[in-house]
Amino acid sequence: MPLLLSKPINAHSAYAVWNIQETNEVLLGLTKETVPEGLHPTRLAEWIVGRVLVDRLCEQMGICYEGVTSLPTGKPCLKNSQVEISISHSFPMAAAQINLKTPCGIDLERARGKLLKIQDKFLNDSESAYKNDLNKLCAIWCGKEVLYKIHGRTQLSMKDETSIRFESDEVMLGTIHKDQPHITHKIHYEAVKDYFLAYSL
Repeated sequence: MPLLLSKPINAHSAYAVWNIQETNEVLLGLTKETVPEGLHPTRLAEWIVGRVLVDRLCEQMGICYEGVTSLPTGKPCLKNSQVEISISHSFPMAAAQINLKTPCGIDLERARGKLLKIQDKFLNDSESAYKNDLNKLCAIWCGKEVLYKIHGRTQLSMKDETSIRFESDEVMLGTIHKDQPHITHKIHYEAVKDYFLAYSL
């Protein structure tokens, strides 16, 4: 089982990352949940692994896992539980996070040239120093995705209503400017294989 990482973040939060190498037949044997019909094979693998990761994290944190559902906004949540979760996938990688107390966000993304093409759509003036720096752009994108997931997947402009500031080589400060007061979250980021992984602290 290519479970790359599984770590506690603190006493009430943890995350895990999986490198999907199994066939879908093998993955289907890892879940007892009813699998949606008609999913593309890649999407099916991501769907299964995301839930297996959440299940494992629930077990680690002593939480009863009854499955994953979603809110009207599309944000994933645990069935019959107030515990917060977040799921990310960019095949063949998938990641999940659990937080017993507060909303959380996790994201992983490969540093691809596409980010250079769309950078003006998510970089604001305070982040302009990182224009055309693919690694920094990928970290910023992941950080903003974390903020988007924390916010709840409701309308949020990545360019105009979020900002990222690098505090160190492993920590970003991400701020949501949409609501008052503005809320800043500490976000860890790191390279995992040829991906960037970011998650809320």
